[in-house]
Amino acid sequence: MINTLKLKVIEWMMKTKIYKHVLMKIIPYIRFSLYYTDMTGVKYNALNKAMQPGDILLCIDKKKLTTKLIPGEFSHAAMCVSNDGVWETSEMTHNDYSKTCMFDICKESDRVVILRPGLPLSVINKAIEKCKTYQDVDYDIEFSLGVEALYCSELVYESYANNVLGVDITDFAG
Repeated sequence: MINTLKLKVIEWMMKTKIYKHVLMKIIPYIRFSLYYTDMTGVKYNALNKAMQPGDILLCIDKKKLTTKLIPGEFSHAAMCVSNDGVWETSEMTHNDYSKTCMFDICKESDRVVILRPGLPLSVINKAIEKCKTYQDVDYDIEFSLGVEALYCSELVYESYANNVLGVDITDFAG
């Protein structure tokens, strides 16, 4: 009974303008350090050299508030869509769908991990093209499944259609 009431209150709160404002305009900028992340040029160069289209990027900045609020080992996910140096990665952030580069991800991360799906190139290419079709989609502040709005890991999940990655999308937050 109490858990049900708690969930109802959280669901109501997530639909308010105050919640949206705090989530999109304040929380992304809170970092508990004035110093740089632990990412170095050597680490960046190794990651950039290793990254291939279709790769999934998981990252974390241990000093960001969002890291404290998001359960799991990593707080952010993105997808590599090319190696052209102009639009290398796609990600969902408080800026909605973002066309970024590996540098943009690394400059805000202490650690970045590249996951390479062991899938046929045809499946990977379809996932990349599908990922690019979401460029007009807004960030999902309610964290609900569906492509009307997407959060970071959901962008990757939806791009690799029909769960070809075999991921578990259990809701850790309840």
